[in-house]
Amino acid sequence: MTKWSKIFVLIAAIFVAVGCVAEDSGATPKGGVYGTLQVGEEPIPVNFVKVTETDAWLLVTLSPLTDASSLTTNAIIGVNTELLGMELDVERYYCNDDYIVVYEDPQCYYAPFRPLQSGKIMMRKSGDAVGVDVDVVLFDGTPLRYTYWKLPK
Repeated sequence: MTKWSKIFVLIAAIFVAVGCVAEDSGATPKGGVYGTLQVGEEPIPVNFVKVTETDAWLLVTLSPLTDASSLTTNAIIGVNTELLGMELDVERYYCNDDYIVVYEDPQCYYAPFRPLQSGKIMMRKSGDAVGVDVDVVLFDGTPLRYTYWKLPK
């Protein structure tokens, strides 16, 4: 066997081994009862959801915790009820007038008065369920993503 054919066989073996490990691992993304909230690079399982609806707002509170009395880690996503069912480009709509995004955990707090850098938010109601699709960049460049279309009201 020539030097080049040995190198080729070695590279092919590495690709096969890597492919087998990925396929055989059976790893599935960890998620909570209501999917996964992605903040930066950190996936956060969502195990608690509270939907609050007023005349002006539809708000969804998401948390990995299950005890509603101490939600030390949570996200609040909301849109003005007049904008339900519309995809909102956060660069064209107004923070606290048209949409709200808040995130807090024991290490950080992203307040609702800080406008988002970019992204889109969509919320809708369908029967007794609420849908949320948010893919935004927070004021400091941290991405926040969450999609779930059948949250209980």
